[in-house]
Amino acid sequence: MNRRVKIAILVGVVCVATILIPVIHHYQLKAEVNAYIAQLKAQGEPLDLAQVIPPPVPAEQNDAASFLKLFPTINSNWNALCVIPIPIMQMITPGKAITGWRQTALYGWEPTNSWDDLQKVLENEMEALDEVQQITNRPQLDFNLNYANGSDKLPLQYFGSLDKIAYSLSASTILNLHNRDTAAAVADAHTMAVIANALQHEQGYWPSSTRKGIAYKTSKLTWEILQTTNVTDEQLAELQQDWIDLDFFHGEAEMLKAERAMDLIMAEDWRKSGARLEGDIRADSDGNEDDILDEGPQNMERSWDWNRLKFRTQIFFWQYWGSYPDELEALKTYGILINTAESIQTNGSFFNALQLQNQTVKGIFQNRSHGSWVMLPDVGAMNNETSAFMRAEAIKQIAVAAVGLKRYQLKYGKYPADLSLLVPEFVPRVPVDPVDGKPLRYRLDVDGTFLLYSVGPNGKDDGGNPSHATKRSQNLMWENPDALDWVWPQPATAEEVQKYYANLEKLN
Repeated sequence: MNRRVKIAILVGVVCVATILIPVIHHYQLKAEVNAYIAQLKAQGEPLDLAQVIPPPVPAEQNDAASFLKLFPTINSNWNALCVIPIPIMQMITPGKAITGWRQTALYGWEPTNSWDDLQKVLENEMEALDEVQQITNRPQLDFNLNYANGSDKLPLQYFGSLDKIAYSLSASTILNLHNRDTAAAVADAHTMAVIANALQHEQGYWPSSTRKGIAYKTSKLTWEILQTTNVTDEQLAELQQDWIDLDFFHGEAEMLKAERAMDLIMAEDWRKSGARLEGDIRADSDGNEDDILDEGPQNMERSWDWNRLKFRTQIFFWQYWGSYPDELEALKTYGILINTAESIQTNGSFFNALQLQNQTVKGIFQNRSHGSWVMLPDVGAMNNETSAFMRAEAIKQIAVAAVGLKRYQLKYGKYPADLSLLVPEFVPRVPVDPVDGKPLRYRLDVDGTFLLYSVGPNGKDDGGNPSHATKRSQNLMWENPDALDWVWPQPATAEEVQKYYANLEKLN
């Protein structure tokens, strides 16, 4: 055998190996993912979309079609409404808030608006808001969404429109309180709580996020209503029941299971279609190829062409090799998040489970494979959702307790010495702090006011200290992730309000 033949054989062997090794590696990675999925299914994990999406809601129980008819009216009035500052539980210092409906004007960074201005803007959608109150007698919202295309392909405008309806109802609530029409204000807040509760049927991140956002707005309105002197026990009992009906403990696990099933479908679609993957990545980065590649601004056409080639090469390698470790690590992360959520449901507390979750997920990210750049980061972002659910449940429990305290005060002329005195007349059981599973902290002060709080994100009882643990956040919301304790605010005094607005004028 001469030298040329040997070289030819060697070159042939190298070529075959160059082709076979990546092909074999591709099927090895695929087999590893398929084996893990089979293992999950054998354990009874619901991975198919049909297992995690609830059956359609019967027409007589479904409000969705009625809401869809109202969306154009609400959206068309949005630009006029959103520029008017709506004063709802406006925090001025940690633990202190302005009672919005008591203010003589609507103060903001723009020139001062009047209550009449708000009245005129709301008149454009008053008929729609009245209809919202009528149709929310039905208990669920089912927009007949096509979850098979993935959560990023859901009609997000539906949830945006629902959020705008909640904003309009918030504005209507505070206006009614200002006009001393407490019954109408409570009806508005009740409608918002019903919408949040009805959204439990829809699964996935965006419905869940919208639901939590509406609940947060409702908590601020609840605070405003509790500052009135003409609210009745009957009205408060209805509002309190609305809060009791909201369930965030179970919502987290269901949301994660739905997202996992949708991501499995998306992973397969992305492997089949590089065009869809490229389009979805561009959509997430606002079409900015430089952001995708972290290359910085590009000024030359030749450089842009090189970046495009590089990006499409990355997609090709992800489809055939990177997608499998990416999917496997994403599935393992989902497993951790779902196990945490189910543990929280069982134990009734978040903090310890959340600490363990954060450590375990951090370990996956520290050891992530080179190809995990599409799915795993988005799944990892779900890690923050556990904290968001904890805040939502804390808001719920504190709102239930605060309404119970107001009902007690209406009947007995003072606040109770202990939350246990609310049971069973004003609350079915002592509200629990979801952070540590213990009763909410409550203290009756010598001046007749009270301190009501959760131990907050650090899991430590700081004695009802609403200050921030760090100076990083300038956001004064009472359930701030940086707050030491989550303290139900006290109304600011007239002097504190005057000082606040005086400082605001100086800044303007």
